Order: sequence, then structure tokens, then C-alpha cells
Amino acid sequence: MGSPLPSLYALSDLARATGISRRVLQHYARLGLLEPGALTHGGRKLYTEFALSLVQDIQDLNQLGFSLEEIRKIMLLKKAIFRPDGTYREDWKREDIPLSDEELLAMWQKTGEVLASMERQERMIRRFHRFLTKHFAPEEVRHGLRSGPGDGGA
Repeated sequence: MGSPLPSLYALSDLARATGISRRVLQHYARLGLLEPGALTHGGRKLYTEFALSLVQDIQDLNQLGFSLEEIRKIMLLKKAIFRPDGTYREDWKREDIPLSDEELLAMWQKTGEVLASMERQERMIRRFHRFLTKHFAPEEVRHGLRSGPGDGGA
């Protein structure tokens, strides 16, 4: 028995599933950030579940401060090591990656900077949350039930 066929989405379905406009998705496609996984007999582009996850990655990277050019390079890297259905290519080689060593180093440095910034932000928001809990939370929260986000639940 063969593997199941991946779910395929028309661009309008992909837009609905991601909450991103067709126009933005078309822009991503023009930039090479997003590629169809299949074409219908009429030439209509269809996108896979993996494309759905790539769109979310693009949005997340954008929110983290990556430029579209940096995101394009990350997508090139992902496309080199993952198949269109999202499965990992066990046999990928360095020469499969269309980026220079300098570009990969810059990508590594940028992700390190973003991680450091996120860690600083997390420490700051945790301190602020503790302050709010101590001074403004309901009595049951202040006395040990700890029901706020970041407190590990009840």
C-alpha cells in the first residue's frame, strides 16, 4: 500500500487556512518563498501541507525581524533539506544548499541574535508578570494557586 496523498490547497484555500490574503501569498510566490506542490491539468497551482507550514514560518520569521531576503535564504535552505511534502531528505549534501558559507554564517549569527533578544524579552515579561501577580492579582493567585500564564498552571 502506497503512502497517502498529501492534502492539496488552491491558493484561495491556503489563504483561508493561514488567514493571509491571496495577494500576500502571491507576493511570496513571486519572491520564491512559496512554490506549488502540484499543478492541475488546467495549470492551476496547488499547495501542500508543507507549504502551509512554510507560510506560518514566513510570518513568524517576519515578526521576529527577519527581512524578506533573509527569509528567502531560510526558505532556500528548507527546500534543500526537505521534500515538497515536508519529509526530511536524509541524503542531502552541502552542495544541495544554494547558499555560500558566508550567507549560512550570517544566518547563524542572525538566529543567535534573535534568540538572545527573545531570552531578554522573556526575562523582562516574567519579571513584570511576577510584579503584577504580587501587587494586582486576586488573593487566590497571590497565595499559591498560581493560575497565570508562565506560572506552570494550577
